[in-house]
Amino acid sequence: MEMSYKRTLTMVLCGGKGERLYPLTRDRAKPSVPFLGTYRIVDFSLSNALNSGLRRIALLTQYKSLSLERHILNGWNIFHAESGDYIISLPAQGRVSDHWYEGTADAVFQNIYTIQQENPETVLVLSGDHVYNADYRKLLRFFDETGADALIMTRTIPVAEASRFGVIGVDAESRIVEFLEKPKKPAAAPWDPAKSLISMGVYLFRTPVLIKALIKDARNPKSAHDFGRDIVPALIGSRRVFAYTFDDYWEDIGTIDAYWQANMAFLAPSPPALLKDPAWPVRTYKPQYPPTFVAGGDLRASILSAGCSLTDCRIVGSILGPGVRVEPGAEIVDSILFGDAVVRRGARLRKVIIDKGSVIPEGFEVGADADADARTFKISQTGIRVVPKGWTRE
Repeated sequence: MEMSYKRTLTMVLCGGKGERLYPLTRDRAKPSVPFLGTYRIVDFSLSNALNSGLRRIALLTQYKSLSLERHILNGWNIFHAESGDYIISLPAQGRVSDHWYEGTADAVFQNIYTIQQENPETVLVLSGDHVYNADYRKLLRFFDETGADALIMTRTIPVAEASRFGVIGVDAESRIVEFLEKPKKPAAAPWDPAKSLISMGVYLFRTPVLIKALIKDARNPKSAHDFGRDIVPALIGSRRVFAYTFDDYWEDIGTIDAYWQANMAFLAPSPPALLKDPAWPVRTYKPQYPPTFVAGGDLRASILSAGCSLTDCRIVGSILGPGVRVEPGAEIVDSILFGDAVVRRGARLRKVIIDKGSVIPEGFEVGADADADARTFKISQTGIRVVPKGWTRE
């Protein structure tokens, strides 16, 4: 018999607006926001699936998806049609209803004919906006061992941080007995009063169970059509729903501050091991840039992508995307620059995120005067300035 992952359809939710990441999501879907200069956020979920042997992958796209669609076409068009394997995009098509995707469960429900046509044994539902490495084969094995009808990938975090997530209660066998979406007072895990068990937004379903649940949910006018709020709680009482605990590196990049911190962690003396396993590569599309050129200056603890040009400048604790140009006398500290950004002579940046193609004028300063910066740029709760895509005063 084939391994169960050969009979699994993977559906990646890529339709969210990512409003808390604005203005980085002003012109692109959240999964296509750059990460560590070279990658897009969606690359991590797709690489996990590919490395886990999953070869039938559908991305459910919607909001400002052009950047994402182009990235998938350029970097993830990797299967021959004859193989029967694929990575495809499924935008809202009006096949089941005449509205856009209205919730995570509705996005899958609107593609219920695709599920029925593919006829997989199991359906794996992923979020396209998390950064982590996970072998989904372990999830599938646990699914088989427990005889589960549904499975949620979970992790433990401090109780004080859990109200942003779906909080899960389990019994001694890891069977889920309670699921509360973003509770004001999260319940503690049975084994540690200081920790809560939260959902990672990764769901595995036995296909007949999922289809029946989606149809029932779609007929409920009071439902938010969300996996966490509606589908999973409805299954707990009548089906075998289990939690699979994952405690390796995982980041939910939901805000500007979380995004900046997740990037900066890779510049620390002991960075996450996310990219260090040659047996678990993270795939992406790498545009054709020449090698990076550095002419003098001071460069410390930073990540440089291909095609950068740096001349007699100071760059400390920063991440530069492809094709970034920095002119003499400029200083960049604790900042993230997306592709093709230009920092003119003598400009100074501190704790700034600069979106693609922006031009910082000669002698301009961002990150020193909060009042002055606030008149032009968004400033996060911890003081990260965000320069929107294509911004310039030249």
